Amino acid sequence: MLKTTGTRKSLLAFLFTLLVALSLGEFAGTALGQEMPVSNVYPYTLDVYSLRGPQDSSATLYLTILPASAGITAPNELKEVLVKVIGPDGQLLNTNVYQAVSAPGGQASIDLGDVPLLDSVSVQVLAQTSQIIYTEVLTGMTAVTEFAVNSRQTVVPDFEGYGAQMNSNLYTSLSNSANNWINYPPDDVANVEAKVKDMKPGLSRIFLSPINYVSGNENLMDSFYKTVELAQAAGARVNITWWYLRHVSTNYTTEQTAIDQDMHNFADTLNDLVTNHGITAIKEITVQNEADSVSWIKNNMSLYDYAYRQLDYYLKQDGLRDQIKFVGGDLVLNGQMPFFTYMANNMDDVLDGWSEHIYWSYWEPGYMITRLDGILADMQVLQSDGLPIKPLSITEYGVRGIKTLNGSPIKDVNPYRNGALTNTLAGYYQSSDGTLTPVNETNIAAFQQARFNMQAADDGYIGFSKWDFYRAQYDFSYQDYSLIGYLFNPDPGVDQWPLRPAYYMEWLMANTTGQDWQVLGYHGSSGTKLITPFRSPSSALTLFEMNTSAAATSVSVGDLPANTAFNVLVWNADGSGKVTTASGVNSGPTGTVSVNVPTQAMVALTTVATNPLP
Repeated sequence: MLKTTGTRKSLLAFLFTLLVALSLGEFAGTALGQEMPVSNVYPYTLDVYSLRGPQDSSATLYLTILPASAGITAPNELKEVLVKVIGPDGQLLNTNVYQAVSAPGGQASIDLGDVPLLDSVSVQVLAQTSQIIYTEVLTGMTAVTEFAVNSRQTVVPDFEGYGAQMNSNLYTSLSNSANNWINYPPDDVANVEAKVKDMKPGLSRIFLSPINYVSGNENLMDSFYKTVELAQAAGARVNITWWYLRHVSTNYTTEQTAIDQDMHNFADTLNDLVTNHGITAIKEITVQNEADSVSWIKNNMSLYDYAYRQLDYYLKQDGLRDQIKFVGGDLVLNGQMPFFTYMANNMDDVLDGWSEHIYWSYWEPGYMITRLDGILADMQVLQSDGLPIKPLSITEYGVRGIKTLNGSPIKDVNPYRNGALTNTLAGYYQSSDGTLTPVNETNIAAFQQARFNMQAADDGYIGFSKWDFYRAQYDFSYQDYSLIGYLFNPDPGVDQWPLRPAYYMEWLMANTTGQDWQVLGYHGSSGTKLITPFRSPSSALTLFEMNTSAAATSVSVGDLPANTAFNVLVWNADGSGKVTTASGVNSGPTGTVSVNVPTQAMVALTTVATNPLP
């Protein structure tokens, strides 16, 4: 416990030391809300923030003395710390001086007592080590907040962005004449193209199927090429996923031959896209969707390894391997650990990343956190066993609804089967009055996915491809998780490609962050409140905030750059599921902000100038 000495005596001693330091020309510059710029004159910078959560009976001041160069050691003790607490009206509330403050590695904390949120805290620190002849006087200012951004901690060094699965059949359709299921490509495709581009997607997955290479399916391949071109025009980071490996035989050698042909085809298509069509958006590939759910692959994991190595061989021949990363897995819960273990033991040299798929029911939002935590726990087990791990991305995720009512399956009108009633796959949200709404048309689903986007980024996951972007036909089943809907027979004047609440939410996150950004760490916790800080390569900042309980609240954040203006955008401020603007905020001299977060909403504070809202 730190001892607080009498203010008057210690303050005189402090001022005397300060005058001596000034006379020797060693007075340090001021750090407001974050560390001071590195200087050739002063050996230290000061980082200061103060936290108080709802569970705390007092506020705590945190000080970090940062050496300005590698040859300087941080002090393990601070000679004196002068702390002034200032109220919201600018009135000085109290002054205390702390002597001989323990600071292992240059880090110290001081209990400020019952200081409320948003009171300002002014700090002066006397710091000295045996390397420094003169005592350094460092100054800083902050305010008591619930959270503080840790700009020195990089959780994700190279973010891949928020995007969504792009159905490669957008420009064509599948038909089954034997069952009289004759379907047609969607109408008004330019409409959905504009909406895809407007979202500025990050990681976006596109399937490439073996059936594209079957004679007579040239329309499917043509549509695939057009979809890749749309993704590039939208600025997406594209993952091409070879949808499935063909299982042609139980004979190992025969299966290898089929895999080799598939991977040769895959490589040729990638080479054609890059070399002859000018595609630069393809940054990664995956072989086999949800490999751990395919029994013959689980029983022959070496064939899975073989597929990647054959593709690796062909892409090296084409000179493309160095520009395309290999991501393995696309795993689901039941079989993930054996696959993680196999990939770590046998494929570390060929894989650059691993991927997961996560779905949950809207009435069990905690399951998404359980899944994220479970994957991280698996990573810890692998590391404890001395095995390597890879960066993790989420290449499918979404919210499911109820599929039965009163013991009977809920039916969807399946447009791909001439309107036949089929058991719902995505499911419905049931309101308190019993009304049923497709779950992915609700604010509930969008809010939970926003929480997922924030929590997973805070946990270190590097990219997100939502399932899926828009309505198009994969096969003759019907599962609609789309950000952009599609009306087969809209009334005159009705948008045929309606935007859903999750589109607006994803638009906000994708337009205020981006590929190659960093996810930063933060200090503090405040019950059900959550923040996620991002920083761009040019030092733009975006901070997402929400209350995971969905109730309205305020959120305060410190250790931001001082006197910085932030635009404020809110998803679902009025319950409409859309994005609106709010009054901007400035971090002021304390480097802190506090904003209101409405019920079931997400707030973005950003230094980025966004395009017109969708």
